[in-house]
Amino acid sequence: MTEEQKCLFCEIVKGNIPSLKIYENEGVVAVLNIKPATKGHVILIPKQHHTFIQTIPEDILFQLMVAAKAITAILTQILQCPGINIIHSMGSTAGQKIGHASFEIIPRYAGDNVKVEIPEGKTNEQELYEHQKIIVKAFQESTIKLLKAIKSGEIKVSPEIKTQAEKALAAMEEQKAPKNPLKEENVKRVKLEDELGKL
Repeated sequence: MTEEQKCLFCEIVKGNIPSLKIYENEGVVAVLNIKPATKGHVILIPKQHHTFIQTIPEDILFQLMVAAKAITAILTQILQCPGINIIHSMGSTAGQKIGHASFEIIPRYAGDNVKVEIPEGKTNEQELYEHQKIIVKAFQESTIKLLKAIKSGEIKVSPEIKTQAEKALAAMEEQKAPKNPLKEENVKRVKLEDELGKL
């Protein structure tokens, strides 16, 4: 039996498991959680089986966000909840319990005892800058790979798009690592943690 065949959410999508649907479009479905954290707790899932968000096609991701917007608007209106959490957990370490990407939409009420806490860790400016460089470099390498595939003809596009891709590729290959704004001279430096503490 494949992962998809034994997936709880896939069975809900197919109608093989009863569910309380509250929203559905071509690519996604939303159902009430049968073990709700609070009143109106919804699970929003793509109909296609994807374990992680990075494999979900962009058109389906768009449908998920449209659905999330519509659902939160309705929940706020009919339940009068003063707040809502939208939670996506990717991987067991992050708390993912079912191998099918999903979004938990949880209405929040005063004194509901639901705890969604993100601790404030410690770091330093240089470490943050190094993280930025690594992430930006990965994005650049991914984009350059795509643009090279367009330029070589491996990915077929219109002549206009190909020209734009070639210009973008030339510009990206000339780019240097981002400057550390926290180290620039002639700028009055303020500790990042001090600014974050004001939020």
